[in-house]
Amino acid sequence: MLRISLRLKLTLLSLLLLLIPLIGFRLSAMLQADLLASREDALMFTAKAVATSLGDRPDLFHRELFHSKDQHRDLYLFSLSNSIRLNGKVDDWQPELSESEEFGAEHLLASSGRYNPESLRFKHLLGQRGKYLYGLFLIQDDQLVYRHKNSLHPAKADHIQIGIQDAFGSLQRYIIATEKPGWVNGFLMDSDPENMIPVANEPRIQGVWTETDNGYIVEMRMPLSMIGKRLAFAVADVDDPATRIVQNLIGTASPVHTGELGWLLAPSKQIEKLLEKLDLPHSRIRVVDKNQQVRARFGTLQDESREETFLHRSMAPVYRLFTDAFTEDFSDSRQAKMLDIQGIEEGLHGKSSITHYQLPEVNVEVMAAITPLLDEDKVVGAVVVEQTTNSILALKNRMIEESITFTIMAFIVVGLGLLLFASRISSRIRKLRNQAEGAISKDGRITSSIASVRARDEIGDLTRALATMLKQLQEQNEYRETMADNLEHEMRTPLAGISASLKNMEKELQSPSVQVQEYMNWALADVQRMESLLTAIRDATNLQEALEQDFMEAFDLGKAITIWLERSWRVSYGDVAFSFAAPDDAACMIFGDPDRLRQMIEKLIDNAVSFHSPETPITLELSKQDSRLVLRICNQGPTIAAAQQGQIFNSMVSLRSGKKGRPHLGLGLYIVRSIVKHHQGDVQVENVQGQNEGVCFIVTLPQSFDP
Repeated sequence: MLRISLRLKLTLLSLLLLLIPLIGFRLSAMLQADLLASREDALMFTAKAVATSLGDRPDLFHRELFHSKDQHRDLYLFSLSNSIRLNGKVDDWQPELSESEEFGAEHLLASSGRYNPESLRFKHLLGQRGKYLYGLFLIQDDQLVYRHKNSLHPAKADHIQIGIQDAFGSLQRYIIATEKPGWVNGFLMDSDPENMIPVANEPRIQGVWTETDNGYIVEMRMPLSMIGKRLAFAVADVDDPATRIVQNLIGTASPVHTGELGWLLAPSKQIEKLLEKLDLPHSRIRVVDKNQQVRARFGTLQDESREETFLHRSMAPVYRLFTDAFTEDFSDSRQAKMLDIQGIEEGLHGKSSITHYQLPEVNVEVMAAITPLLDEDKVVGAVVVEQTTNSILALKNRMIEESITFTIMAFIVVGLGLLLFASRISSRIRKLRNQAEGAISKDGRITSSIASVRARDEIGDLTRALATMLKQLQEQNEYRETMADNLEHEMRTPLAGISASLKNMEKELQSPSVQVQEYMNWALADVQRMESLLTAIRDATNLQEALEQDFMEAFDLGKAITIWLERSWRVSYGDVAFSFAAPDDAACMIFGDPDRLRQMIEKLIDNAVSFHSPETPITLELSKQDSRLVLRICNQGPTIAAAQQGQIFNSMVSLRSGKKGRPHLGLGLYIVRSIVKHHQGDVQVENVQGQNEGVCFIVTLPQSFDP
């Protein structure tokens, strides 16, 4: 059966501390759900407040063209994140470059033949930085045709057409063409589209023309003061250097007619100023029009990153097993032209909603409240208020981390406390066990007592109970050992009187009958038996005093046993076979009383003969082990129960009924032990298993090295 120590039990009990992180996990989940619900309510309240504030200013919508109908012609003007260097490279156009729109067959304005997508298509991006409008054209053209150096017709080459409605409402037409890659300027064209000769150079339109493997790139800029509310671009492709006929014209809208120009949709500075006054930290507010184009934007989704402590860094591998991972350091500087998230269409149809979505390429979840934006009860757009769930996840993770940290610290402190407590209890129990084991010798005698303790607990009560029990057992043993002496003293006087009376009766009777004479003889024989018993009791009780008077000498125990065996024991037990083995190489010297040692061996032989199976030998074996002599006396026969092996050497303990005419009070083995102890030796009994089953008494005596 598995033995579970007290330490292990207390250690298992300490596992209840695991309830701490489990409770922490449950509370953190509840807290997350409550915080998400509260955050959703707060975001929706903010979104409706922003929509109401903007709804009170209907002039904003007319001014910012919220009622625009054709998103394919309108041009979206980004607020550029970086300063733009006109060098033909696109690195400084990030991150807005990913929002560039591609133009192809669906944007074809004119064609002199069948349109081939490989012949002409381009990507286009407009942005505002400072006082300038910047434009980027990534043009794929399979055949580049530049204008002649002295040509007055820039339109008879690959070029870019620009149509602008200025602040006065007039149409201004420009062309960008070049003789070779490099720096370029614009040409101001006549208002009559049939007139292809430039009116003048336009130095305010500046740019760089750069060739690529599949076409060319044009970076350009112009002052915002040149532009009113409408704008259009078109890219013309000339493939035949001889005829110089424009094969295809692809653009945002026709740049030759004012009514066909697209609206320039720039983020509303006025709306963004109104949003700035809300001062909602770690939140982003976006206003979109009916075409889902972002018309105003303010705020950031980034939270303040938490500074990691040494403890957090060292425990990070453990925390990651139980917490939700998210990206703390991310960039939300990308300006999306279109806002296409779940719930935005419902918002543009007059229904408020809460949605969640994931930021691309980062592990960040965004919560968004969407509510319609009204202008005189007409939905003109939607207000979107966004926040990441990072702060909620961070709070949840912090609770879990603190629960784990507290649990680990509690495990260490409580575990050490329980370990010390268990060690203290275990040491007290071991001390009590050692005292209990040391109080009882191998032969079952009580040799010492258990020290009393003052502890007022269960172990203290147990210690005092065991001490009382051992004291009572010791008194019982002492009483039993002195009982024989008292019995012999009390019975000898009446027995002497009975014996004398019987002898006197025998003398007084002149001619007793045969039957009376037999009765008299039986009574005298019983009296003699009683006197023999009392003599044996007296010898046992006075043994200790007699042993002190013995004469000790050094002699060869092996030779002595040989002589005793031949002259006495083989004669006394004529029907029993004996065998004796002793070392041949050296004498087995011992310092002791030969008569007492002979008496001890005779008692063991008498015991072996009494229990041996008929026709089996009694074996005696004398050997040396280190500095001691070991005598083994064995017989084949019944074995001794393990519970009785420690008791048979006590006074008045017997396992046999004895032979007729020979009384046995269980004093023989008691005398054996007393003699062996007097000679600083030890005696024990063990069962012999196997084919020759029986009992073997083993006597160990100190060897004498004096000659």
